[in-house]
Amino acid sequence: MKNKDNSTTELTTFFDKDRSTIQRALKTLRDLNLIKRQSMSLKRYSKLKNLPNTKKRGYLFIYNAENIEFVKERMRFLLDKWYDSMLDYLEHMDSLIDCYKENGELC
Repeated sequence: MKNKDNSTTELTTFFDKDRSTIQRALKTLRDLNLIKRQSMSLKRYSKLKNLPNTKKRGYLFIYNAENIEFVKERMRFLLDKWYDSMLDYLEHMDSLIDCYKENGELC
């Protein structure tokens, strides 16, 4: 949250993790709407990060976290959703147990 406009490469270096691990984590965070992904040209990215001017062309994705209040609210929502599903599971647990026959097969 403190750093803005991070590329996958920057995150890989910062967390000292494999690129595929970082990409999976970013996908999960995006699926949970906790981060934003934006496409940016390499030229613009180089200017933004004060990198040496490059003749490379192309695009990369950069990532930014949502603001802290949004993240807190989203985490509360996800926790409530999980909690409700666990309560439902516990409420119906006896029906799962009753459904087994003597030889262990589901009825």
